[in-house]
Amino acid sequence: MELRSPRWRPWAAPAWTFAYGALHVWWLTGPGAPSAPPDEPFSPGRWAAVTLAFLAAAACSLIAARAGRRWTSPARWSLVMAAWASGAGLILYSYLIAISLVAMVFGQYGDWASLLTRAAGTTGGVLTVACAVAEQRRVRRGCPACGRVHGRSPERRTDPTPRWAYVAAYVAVAGCVARVVAWVIDVVRPGGPSPIALGSPFTLFVVLLVLAGTVLPLSLVHRWGRIWPRWVVPLAGRGVPRWLVLGPAFFVGASLTGYFGLAGMTAWLLGEGNLAEDTVVVWHLAMEMFGYTLWGLGLLVAATSYYGLTRPDCPLPEVATPRAHGSARHAPPGA
Repeated sequence: MELRSPRWRPWAAPAWTFAYGALHVWWLTGPGAPSAPPDEPFSPGRWAAVTLAFLAAAACSLIAARAGRRWTSPARWSLVMAAWASGAGLILYSYLIAISLVAMVFGQYGDWASLLTRAAGTTGGVLTVACAVAEQRRVRRGCPACGRVHGRSPERRTDPTPRWAYVAAYVAVAGCVARVVAWVIDVVRPGGPSPIALGSPFTLFVVLLVLAGTVLPLSLVHRWGRIWPRWVVPLAGRGVPRWLVLGPAFFVGASLTGYFGLAGMTAWLLGEGNLAEDTVVVWHLAMEMFGYTLWGLGLLVAATSYYGLTRPDCPLPEVATPRAHGSARHAPPGA
């Protein structure tokens, strides 16, 4: 049994990314075209977005058109890597989407053209990465029903979390702690007023930020993040909706990695912006930049483990059921 997707779905990524790239070309070269939103700070320029978009459209088009043809494994892996690179590049190029959304929530943002452009770039990147993951699953000869490589992939939520995922999660917590410590050193003064006013929007933002640096990474690697614990009485023992955890993890991880790990580190190394001012304390800035970067990377790495552990159960029980000696049966190709 093979679970088939609608025919239009494989073409969503190439159509979206081609339209995104064509819009940028129109802004850059079209006579009478409206003025485009300003280039993203510390980016290679708008032609970089055009290159990434058309590379993503080409790779995803070839992947979508591959059905029914016999391609060699190296050629298919090349398409997977091209799709991964271009998709991740589009997401990183639109790294300011997180700042724009946060500012919009708190009523401090009005540049809707830039917001929509960044949202379109992020959407194109996500669609391209999804296309790469689907093709990668096929190249690895994963189960056509659930996508697992039976015998090598986790089969259920109760399987143990890999050690590398634990390391990544606690690196994320350490990065959050480093950033919070730097903030406390910067704003807290003995005998001075409290930097946080109860009930203010900034207080809510700080609370959410701390939760995203402690509870979120830990939920990615501990059992209570996959199965509701006993004290959650109405839901105890049931599976936690995977995207309730994965959504914030991927969003926060990609945002921190793009904004601080890519743009921030680039500005710091080039001595641009307010990072080049003489008043900047190097060790304090390092705690902020490396704290945010490690926080984001740790979330992304731990989220990949959570993604594999929380896949839906395989609908082919005769394929995924463990044998008596504890190993799982392998899914025959095209089962």
